Amino acid sequence: MAKKKSLIVKSPDVLVSWGKELPKAVFPLEKGSKAAVVVGRQGIPKLFIFDTFAFLDVLSKIDEVLFEKLSAEDYYSKNINPSGWLIDTIESKLPVNENYAKSLKSSIREAKKKGWIPFELIEKKFNLA
Repeated sequence: MAKKKSLIVKSPDVLVSWGKELPKAVFPLEKGSKAAVVVGRQGIPKLFIFDTFAFLDVLSKIDEVLFEKLSAEDYYSKNINPSGWLIDTIESKLPVNENYAKSLKSSIREAKKKGWIPFELIEKKFNLA
């Protein structure tokens, strides 16, 4: 007995790069960030996939908009602006960029050579701390 072929053709979901789904002018990601969208049969996004830096780009875009709209108190609220809190939490877990660390060390050496006074000493001297 031969099996009947189904008339319904199942089309699988498709993985599409972020740039193809969302134009760069609408929601740009930084160079090196990787993101994609899983699109269903009707072209409806079903799943978003981000590497850490792409996710930080998206959160930063949300955070920028909230910075403009919220009061300072609300902006720093974890409940009202979870994107800012999440950015800080993720960044605290990331390794320090080697170039940034080298630049910071170089700047500290230069400041010591020039005789700059650390802010902590100024705060103590003027009882600001």
